[in-house]
Amino acid sequence: MKFLDSLIKKWFSLGFGANSPSKTILGVDISSSAIKLIEMEPSREGFNVIAYGVEPLPEGATFDREIVDVAKIAQVLHSVYKKSGARSRNVAVAVSGSSIISNYIDVPSSLTAKQVEARVKLEADTIIPFPLDEINLDFAVVGQNIANKDHVRVQVVACQRDYVDRRKEVVELAGLNPVVVDIESFAFARAYQTLINFTQKKSLENSVLTAKDEIVAIVDIGATQFTFLVLSNQSIIYSVEQPFGGRQLTEDIQRHYNLTWAEAGRAKRKGGLDADYAEAMLNPFKTLLIEHLARSIQVFYSSTDTNKIDKLVLSGGVSKTDGLRDQISEAMGIPAEVIDLSKSISVSHLPSSARLTADIPAMMLAFGLALARESQ
Repeated sequence: MKFLDSLIKKWFSLGFGANSPSKTILGVDISSSAIKLIEMEPSREGFNVIAYGVEPLPEGATFDREIVDVAKIAQVLHSVYKKSGARSRNVAVAVSGSSIISNYIDVPSSLTAKQVEARVKLEADTIIPFPLDEINLDFAVVGQNIANKDHVRVQVVACQRDYVDRRKEVVELAGLNPVVVDIESFAFARAYQTLINFTQKKSLENSVLTAKDEIVAIVDIGATQFTFLVLSNQSIIYSVEQPFGGRQLTEDIQRHYNLTWAEAGRAKRKGGLDADYAEAMLNPFKTLLIEHLARSIQVFYSSTDTNKIDKLVLSGGVSKTDGLRDQISEAMGIPAEVIDLSKSISVSHLPSSARLTADIPAMMLAFGLALARESQ
């Protein structure tokens, strides 16, 4: 069982506890279809992007979002790092919710950090269904126990060490230094909260009131994973992942029009398909996506004490699909918006600024990972 050196923090990470002298950290999103990298430094207006890059992964390098071919993925990471012009060699990556076990314990609020660590060690074998010598384990105090004001609620998170070690191996084989292995849902939440805090600060400067108690659902629609994450009072109160994403539409295009995988992906992004594309391919995909979201919201309402969501925030490459935001908002009866990280980051000095601006909805996880050191 492996603990971090720094244990009590707002958003926590599974990993190596390394404290880097570097002022920046590379947020590296290893998805099922590509590697996305971003490096940022704080500025008065938010964050300046120092480096950015996206490069596709070869077919078969991952399966169900898990690393299959370490060498091939490391080669792509090395390539995107070199092309990006990044300064730091320190990397934050993430494991997905499907490989994570999370549970809660309540402890007296009078306990010190070391005492909380001892309590977690004592109770870990009763709440984690894996041998303790095969996992990475971390925890954080996430709030007060509502029923007992003298106790705090501690979230305990574990990941089988193999998942962590494979990511570490990829980063090291690429010639870089792994300093954080985070949890995807925490990185998404960190990215959104950073954006909101920046927006609220600007709103207060302009004497505009902002709602602080909104219940917000982040809906990230990637290539193969659909993540539904609910935040209330800056805390995660619900999170679920489903195996669904834009890859399904690409596969449908490939079969329907008899294209290669690369041709189907290019056609999906740039257009040029037959006139029946919207009716035969795109609209059924949107309908299926909305059904997934409706079920997620329904399960959230039925399994928590919360009966409303104030706003849906869409991210991931699929979120840019024409008309999707409005269709989701109308179908769910909830205002929806596509994440706009440009409110807190500056990209104007980058040679690839136009490409990054277009890719911003798909960069939310990498953005959150690049902020990881800020939260430690």
